[in-house]
Amino acid sequence: IKKIIIYPIKSLDGISITDVKISSGGTLSGDREFALLDENGKYLNGKKNEKLYHLRTSFDLQQRIVFFKNIIEDTSEYFNLDNERNRIEEWLQDYFSKKIKFIQNHSSGFPDDVDAYGPTIVSEGSLFEISKWFDGIPVNELERRFRPNIILDSQQAFLEDCLVGNEQKDFPFTIGNISFIGATICQRCVVPSKDPITGEKYDSFQKIFAEMRKTTLPEWSDKNRFDHFYRLCINTKIPFSEAGKILSVGDKLEFAENIS
Repeated sequence: IKKIIIYPIKSLDGISITDVKISSGGTLSGDREFALLDENGKYLNGKKNEKLYHLRTSFDLQQRIVFFKNIIEDTSEYFNLDNERNRIEEWLQDYFSKKIKFIQNHSSGFPDDVDAYGPTIVSEGSLFEISKWFDGIPVNELERRFRPNIILDSQQAFLEDCLVGNEQKDFPFTIGNISFIGATICQRCVVPSKDPITGEKYDSFQKIFAEMRKTTLPEWSDKNRFDHFYRLCINTKIPFSEAGKILSVGDKLEFAENIS
């Protein structure tokens, strides 16, 4: 592992950490632990709400502090994540000009894929390859666009594709002493096509990505896993029995012994 990133509040900025405990729900502890709901009980996300792109967040995880910054008005405030929920909701309601509910799930968070609820994984080489397809988009920005949890220290593009196996079967592997199951290659939404700071959309992003993904598909990538090629990162599951174990930067990926 080269990098571990968690996103304490779903749809908002992530934070890079060196190690993380596996939660009782089979997720990275603290990842998408909180989420924002609108007046209809729907998640706020970057697909439709442009104001999210002008809201920066940073965290002091030890002190359980979140820092919000409105980059348009250059205003900021900080809150305790556990003890100031009402104040957080009031600040967010003022920012979004709508009713906001700030919710928490400590055990499993609010994963994007409820079936493959574990961390998403991509190789650094994949991000470098994709940066060649889009003039002006550097690797660190692609990281923010695709929001992976684990970046593998490999320059092999799309190495992660081999972690989902063939014939629609789950694929077991380990990282460090933690068991993982590779489930699917992640289907992407409109969010990666948008600048993570401004929200400006890159025209034809999805079309270019799908065409190049198909053209550069490695031999180990099972085409049966692709109903379309706008896919990147793998979705995983971590067995609940792994709860309490620690995942760290530098941990090594290994295939299960019974997998050739």
